[in-house]
Amino acid sequence: MNGSRRVLTVLAGILLVSALVLAACGPTASQVVEGGPRAWVGGPPDGSEVPIGEVSVMCHAFARGGVSQVELYVNGAFANRAANPDPGNEYFTANLTFETTGPGSYVLHCRTHDQAGAMVQSDPVTVRVPGEEPTPTTGEEEIPTATPTSTEVPPTEVPPTPTVPPPTGTSVPPTATRIPPTSTPIPPTSTPRAPTATPQPVRIVSFEVSKSRIFQGECVRFTWRVEAPTAIYFDGEGVGNAPDSRDRCPTATREFELRAEGYGGPVTARLTVVVIQPSPTPGDTAGPSISRVADTPDPINPPPCGPNSVTISAAVSDPSGVSTVQLVYRVYDSTRQGQWRTLTMQAAGTGMYQLVVTWSDLQSSLTSPSQSTMEYYVQAYDAVGNRSQSPTGTVTIGYCIT
Repeated sequence: MNGSRRVLTVLAGILLVSALVLAACGPTASQVVEGGPRAWVGGPPDGSEVPIGEVSVMCHAFARGGVSQVELYVNGAFANRAANPDPGNEYFTANLTFETTGPGSYVLHCRTHDQAGAMVQSDPVTVRVPGEEPTPTTGEEEIPTATPTSTEVPPTEVPPTPTVPPPTGTSVPPTATRIPPTSTPIPPTSTPRAPTATPQPVRIVSFEVSKSRIFQGECVRFTWRVEAPTAIYFDGEGVGNAPDSRDRCPTATREFELRAEGYGGPVTARLTVVVIQPSPTPGDTAGPSISRVADTPDPINPPPCGPNSVTISAAVSDPSGVSTVQLVYRVYDSTRQGQWRTLTMQAAGTGMYQLVVTWSDLQSSLTSPSQSTMEYYVQAYDAVGNRSQSPTGTVTIGYCIT
């Protein structure tokens, strides 16, 4: 009778604790504001298995006027939080971690706080660490077993009892000692699953602009596609993923940055938009004038032989103004022709532009240590986008024998 009452008491205590845990996990009326923030768990999925150790939980949040912070609760207890780096961003995702201490079930909740102080809690997601769970039933069975034994044993059997316990007590520790080895192999079994649970690294797949050169007053459109992001920022503004895009109307040449956050990040990509000023010469449709194209005596040789560079110069002018002057070149020999490459020439006086081409600029285009040729021409753009180019020239590329 006493054993039955004790079991009922234990069951009642378990039910009471479960009720308290459920009450702590669910949002109360004071936590939810109509039309206010929302919270949901993006991963791991409900009912999935996770390893022992660090587990990553993706908490999604939305709040009109901006998300303040996101919190993670595990089994009703606070586990982790992340503040929104851009308080004006209405959507915010955070990867929050917690530690699993052994086999069993773990109930996860994400909480969203908005800028006004309102809070909401997500629906629960339950994950499980596989393995043999240490249940309290073993201890409960031992207590009633020991109680009736000590009650029902007649006093006459007490004298032999001191002799029996030593062997009984001696054999118990080996039995108890064997239990840990049984549970010890479980962590290694679950450890190989950790790589499967590793989140996908964030990656910028594409970042494009509709035009890289525009006239002053024109606008361009930027588009992008990102894999596994938790947050994306374009030009300092929190944005979404493809097919999201942004238009910009720069008044001067400038660089635009795309920044993506997530596992293994952040990662960035940059694009430059060149803004061309309006032409001071109405009706200018011709490219710049290019003359006096020359190069220093060749050949150009690899170290330790010399010379190891060649200087190419040209005179460039245009009534609307010169925007860009470039050297376009390729390397070829008797067996192959290399790809055309471009280097920017620098102003070297009034109307003169110059570039020093070194051996290292050509080395990647060479296939063997034999004599080759560099073919080149000069191309130029004026301030309104007109283009012109010079006739081609050549420079001999030698090889060094020491």
